[in-house]
Amino acid sequence: MLALAGCFLFSGCDVREMSSLKELSMPYAGEYLCWELRMGERDVLPLFESVVLTLERDGRFSLVYRRRGGGEGGLSGSYTLDGESGSVEFAIEGGNGKTVRSFPYEKGCICIEVPLLDRLFFAKFAPRS
Repeated sequence: MLALAGCFLFSGCDVREMSSLKELSMPYAGEYLCWELRMGERDVLPLFESVVLTLERDGRFSLVYRRRGGGEGGLSGSYTLDGESGSVEFAIEGGNGKTVRSFPYEKGCICIEVPLLDRLFFAKFAPRS
């Protein structure tokens, strides 16, 4: 323990200014693949070649999809993830202002549920392995 304290003392590092190990490692940053996608009771995942959610280390995210037979799109914004409370909050700025929504983050997966056209839109993303 004394040796560890000596390393900090003689290295010139200010421990108060250091980030936590969790902030440095950000185990949740990276690509998440959609493996479940439903609109109401209908499975719509077969309509897509890929749906990828990327969480960047700088707090930005992007969601990119590619339809089978052509066509692609996506959106981007900022995010915050709280592993202790098990939630991820996405913020998107558009013509109607800023929209912020919070979703569950459990066991490394992100589940998105949004009411859309009188149906529940559901997407489940798991980390790319």
